[in-house]
Amino acid sequence: YATDIKGFTDMSKEVPAATVMTFLNDLYTRFDSLTDVYGVYKVETIGDCYMVAGGLVARDEDGYGRAVRGQGDVDPLHAMRVLAFARAMLEEAASVALPTTGESVKMRVGIHSGPATSGVVGHKMPRFCLFGDTVNTASRMESTGRPGVIHVSAATRALLPPEEDEEGWAPTGGVDVKGRGRMDTVRRCFQP
Repeated sequence: YATDIKGFTDMSKEVPAATVMTFLNDLYTRFDSLTDVYGVYKVETIGDCYMVAGGLVARDEDGYGRAVRGQGDVDPLHAMRVLAFARAMLEEAASVALPTTGESVKMRVGIHSGPATSGVVGHKMPRFCLFGDTVNTASRMESTGRPGVIHVSAATRALLPPEEDEEGWAPTGGVDVKGRGRMDTVRRCFQP
């Protein structure tokens, strides 16, 4: 799962760096508060990209988490958790104004499901990272999406419950994805 803020690059050129940092801190603090509510893990932020993952931790009936390890060990609700977070995040973003125009923040959201490996790399300033084509493909779903739209791969769509069919998903007719070729995807516009 990856996101991007519409107009961020232009905004960053027009306002002082401290204003950008304050803006992102406000926005990301709001998103951070949603991660536990929806059971997703915040992987990282890089500029205006806020990345989360579902399925790294599975929750039992009592809400206790355990790390997902190895093939076949999957949180069956991971796609739904990430989608629910994306919807809440877009709603929260719409309540924040860009410091340059005062317009509501609009974000592009991309979601893809598949295998990934996680771990801490390096010794100097080590940090937890995710690796694998799934991470790259989620980023491609975001970059080929539109502001205010959740863009989802067919792999993720197949993991969502049947009642999601009533939510207004529209097939894209396929999207050319760098490094992957043509992929079947669906998108849903978000109206706050």
